[in-house]
Formats: sequence, C-alpha cells, structure tokens
Amino acid sequence: MRRGLIFSLSSNVVFFLSGYLLHFFLGNSMPAASYGIVGTIITVLDFEYMFLSNGARQSLAKEISMKRFDIVDIVKKTISFQLIIIAFFFAVNFFGAPVFGIVLNDASLDFYFRVAAFLIPANGLFVILLGINDGLQQFGISALLGTLYPIAKLSVIPLILFVFKNDPVVGLEAGFLLALLVSIALGCILLVPCRHKLAERRSTKRIQFAEVASHTLSFSFFFIVVSLVLSVDTLVVKAVVEPASMAGYYTGAVNFGKLAYYLMSAFVTVILPVVSRFVGEGKLDQAMQKAREMVVIAFVFILPMAVIISASSESLLAAFYGSDFRIAGSALTFLSLSNFCMGMTVMLNMVLTSHRSTHFSDLLSIGSLVIVIPVFVLAAKFFGISGIALASLVSTFTLMTISWLRMRHDIGDVMTRRSWMLLVGAAILWLVADVGFSRIHVENIFVLAGIYVIAYAIYVGALVAFRIVPLSGLRKIV
Repeated sequence: MRRGLIFSLSSNVVFFLSGYLLHFFLGNSMPAASYGIVGTIITVLDFEYMFLSNGARQSLAKEISMKRFDIVDIVKKTISFQLIIIAFFFAVNFFGAPVFGIVLNDASLDFYFRVAAFLIPANGLFVILLGINDGLQQFGISALLGTLYPIAKLSVIPLILFVFKNDPVVGLEAGFLLALLVSIALGCILLVPCRHKLAERRSTKRIQFAEVASHTLSFSFFFIVVSLVLSVDTLVVKAVVEPASMAGYYTGAVNFGKLAYYLMSAFVTVILPVVSRFVGEGKLDQAMQKAREMVVIAFVFILPMAVIISASSESLLAAFYGSDFRIAGSALTFLSLSNFCMGMTVMLNMVLTSHRSTHFSDLLSIGSLVIVIPVFVLAAKFFGISGIALASLVSTFTLMTISWLRMRHDIGDVMTRRSWMLLVGAAILWLVADVGFSRIHVENIFVLAGIYVIAYAIYVGALVAFRIVPLSGLRKIV
C-alpha cells in the first residue's frame, strides 16, 4: 500500500508543479480579466472531468480488486456505459455553449465551450486506462500515466506563444487535447505486457450492465459534491462578483487552494482498491487498520502543507502573481483548509463504499446539491470572494464531519489518539505560522519556498521530538 501511495503522491506532485508552472505563465502573461476567462473554462472542464472520470475509474478499481466477475466483461461494459456519459457531456458543451455565455455573462465563452467539447471523449477514455491499472494494483503504471499527462499539458505554452498568439484560450484547449491523446497512446501500449494479469482474472461469472451503470453513476454522483465545492464557486464569482478582475484574483487563490485536494486524491486512488481487496477476502480488521494508517499519513504529511499555505496566503499570492493578488489572501486562507477537508471527505466515503453500498454517499450528494449552490451565491453576492471561500470551508468541514460520524457508526472509528494529537499540532502550527507571516512580507517565490521547507521540517521534527509520531513509525510511513 505504501509503495502505491508513494507512486500516486509522486504523480500528483508532478501534476501540481506542472500545473502551477502553466498558471504562472498564464497569470503573468494575461490581464486579470482574461485570466478569469481561462479559469472559467478550466473550472467547467474540471467539473465535468470530476463526474466523468471518478465514476468509471473508481467503479473499475473496486470491481477488479474484489475479483467477483470476469475482468474483460467488467471493462467492456464500463467502457460502453462511459461512452453514454461522454455523449451526454459532449452535447452539453457543444450544443449548450450559448447558454454558458448567457449564464456566465460573457458571450465570448460560446466558441470556447464548443472547442472544449472535444476534450470530453479523450478524458473519458483516458480514465478507463487508469481504472484498469488501479484495479490490478499497478499503481506504478497509473502514476506514470498521471505524470505524463500534466507534463504533456505544458505544450500549451509553446502553442500559445507560437501558434495561437491571438487566441490563447484555444491554445490552452489544444494543448490539453494533445496531452490526453499522447497519454492514451502510452496507456494502451503499457497494457500489452499486462495481458497475463488480465487472463488470470477471467471467469465465467459476468457482471450485469445495470450493476455497472449503478456503480458508475453512484461514484459519479458522489463526486458531484466534490465538483460543486471545488468548481462552482469560481463560476459563481464570475457570474456575481464585480469587477470582472475579481474572477482572476479568485482563480489564483483556487489554484493554490487545490494543492491539498490534489495530494489527498493520491490517497483516494490507493485506498479504494486496497481496502476493497481486504473486504473481498473477509479481512475486515486489516481493512480498518489500513484506513487508520491512511488518516495518520494524511495528517502528518498533507495537513501541514494546507495549514502553512493557509497562514501565508497573502505572501504566496503576491510572490507568485504580483502584489495586486493580495486581495484574494483571505479567500486562499479558507480554500486551502477547505480542500483538505474535501479530500478527507472523499477518502472516508471511499472506505465506506468498500464496506457498504453507496446509498450514504448518494444522500450526501443530494443534500449538497440542494444546499451548497444557494449558499455560495448568497455568500458571493453579499461578502465577495472571501465570503464564498468561507462558505466553502464551512461546507466541506460539515461534509467531512458527517462522513466521519457515519463511518464511526457503521464500521469503526478511523480517528486514533495519535490522529487527534496531530490535529492539535496542526492547529498550533497555523497559529505560529500566522503570527510569523503577519510580521514578515515575502514577495520572492524562491525565498518563500525555502521558508516553507524549513517550517515543514521543523514541524515534522517537533512531532518526532514530542513522540507524537515515533521516528521508527515515521520511517515506516516513508
């Protein structure tokens, strides 16, 4: 499990670094209003990708790991259902493009959404390859594909500089499509040596298409919760908050706020197939132990990053984008913690899904659909970008708490004494970092990165010194 987690985290770190390199180029070469348009396009794509990707990927990973049905039959029927979902979202983007322009108060978005429609089929097929490798627990191959894709996305930079000088948004979309096509080609090639593993999972028992559809939609529907909180807020800001430059500032805050979720998604990738395998073998105690280990690892390595970014939000935005982005500092303070809470929510629900049906996650999704969007609109209208970011934190913390309580009631408590101590340590870290960054103003990204590394090292050293995490235990985690 740890090896798979390291692979997945490494892939997500590359995704994060290449993504910020891309946004550094975009944010520093465009006016804030134009950058807001790019953020809007990416936000809608992220929303659709979240629905399109996670349903098929997680469903495949779970079913292949549990070894209940013929693997080839599972893959064929999942692809068939995925094509139905692809057709739906393609139609939404291509034929519904004028509606996006009206709702988001920008007629120029019409053409860009038609172009974006062609990214949907490529992404839908790419995640099928990821789901197959996750289910076979070939996390190294999944990580390789997940590493190639964000690196290939950097083709956006030369495309904008040399091919699409007059329309950088189209250059962005062309680069994304090229990256997906290259990643799909490599994924298909890497499946060839794995034919023996596929042959070992052959069976006469076939899965029903209705079951595939139900599982895929259940996972997808749950990830609507994630999509709403991680994506809809940017669209609400674009539609409601004036002036238009505020959408650009908020996009900058969102980009750094999502770091915690990107890293937590590595845990989600690993925990579902690992826990599902133990549940399928009837080893429920071992499954629960793995879940507790994952929580401790997340609190040791990911939560401190979210806390430090939250406490230094103004300095980070000023160093990366420019001093005018300090206006989004409060928004990033809330968003960094909000995204960690959402990552924990997803991880807890994946453990729940491994043991039980997805009904709880479905209900959580329905409740969020009814409540979150109106709350975001009101928060943005009356309190601006800081208000909507705070609403995001309150929403994700509530979802995380409800998921934890449900898991403790149905399966067992993932929170150990060590976990609670790590939460207290993170709270102290935030207070110390907030005081420190309120006294110093750093606007050099390399100096700030050095401060982050030192602060992180001191914090982990303190955990070892106070025996919250024993040195032997830290070595095992690493």
